[in-house]
Amino acid sequence: MVKLVEKNSKFYYEFTNDGKTTRRICKNCKTKEEAKLFVSKLKLDNVSSPFLISNVAKGMFEKHSEHMNRLNNYGKNLSERTLGQKKLFIKLIVESFGNCRIDKLAIKDIEQHLLDDHIHSGSWKNFYLETFSNIYDETKWKCPTYIPRPKFQRFSRNSKKPDIFLTNELNSLLTESRWDNYSDYLLFVIIASCGLRLGEARALKVKQFDFQNRYLVVNGYCLRNGQRTTYNKCGSIDNDKLRVVPLPTDTVIQAMNWINKNKLAEDDYLFSDQFGNPVTQDHLEWTFKKAIKRAKINVNGRRLIIHSLRFTYVTRMRRNLPIEQVQRIVGHSSLEMTQYYTRNSIPELLESITPSFKVVDGLFD
Repeated sequence: MVKLVEKNSKFYYEFTNDGKTTRRICKNCKTKEEAKLFVSKLKLDNVSSPFLISNVAKGMFEKHSEHMNRLNNYGKNLSERTLGQKKLFIKLIVESFGNCRIDKLAIKDIEQHLLDDHIHSGSWKNFYLETFSNIYDETKWKCPTYIPRPKFQRFSRNSKKPDIFLTNELNSLLTESRWDNYSDYLLFVIIASCGLRLGEARALKVKQFDFQNRYLVVNGYCLRNGQRTTYNKCGSIDNDKLRVVPLPTDTVIQAMNWINKNKLAEDDYLFSDQFGNPVTQDHLEWTFKKAIKRAKINVNGRRLIIHSLRFTYVTRMRRNLPIEQVQRIVGHSSLEMTQYYTRNSIPELLESITPSFKVVDGLFD
């Protein structure tokens, strides 16, 4: 039975399913009469139906839920960040489609909902569709009949892929005089020479360095709010996915001198504010833009951002190393992602093929 409830000038309807009472809002109802009409139009068999999207999605990506236990048994260990994103998108889907039966829902209605959204990016919409597909997968466990996931039309990515730096640009940018302080300069030298993500550089601690054997252990990153994880971007608490990165000799010398000069302890952050907290992301993004201008780098429509240093690193490493080895060093989950990060520039391509000109000249001699 459905019960109408008024609270804080809003109207809700309640129903009981398997001994549990659920409350949902009467959408767009400003008066009691409108709420009664809304409830009268509800199909009572739908309210408690196992095919209802709100029922199928219940508990998904929640810790210790049956859904999460299954994912863990399948070996799918999601990071805390991914879990948080999934739960947010499940909430958004339920808000829009929670009262719909998944076996009756038209695919065009889902896609039209996103086509009408002129705020979010194509990547955001694709993640929404991916999460919706997860709900379809859940029907094999929650519904009398499994409803196969549909083949959604993917949205194009709105953002342009970051460009890479040319050799002269990189040398100009990584000159100490381009930066307001040595700390920022050294942080970006390490990002560029080790192919780190910004969050990984912010999270660096002294104990991650093995200077004698010239390697760096990457075992965590900082969220935007400064919280440090104990696992890498694609990892989780149960599977940290740490990786080891080779250190160039110059970087070893600079990092060692910095640690000794500042008398940093093993558990200290390599780069921090006056309170010992990781340097903020906002500050680094701002100081990077200033350094680009000071280095007089001609952007000219190119997308040169902090992550461009990682793209540059991957591209250069692939010149002399197999893609599988580069994948392990930079911590990509697939070879396709490493390939995605590999960029080419005409001037550097020309430089790399210079020795071949004599060969092609005599190719048909």
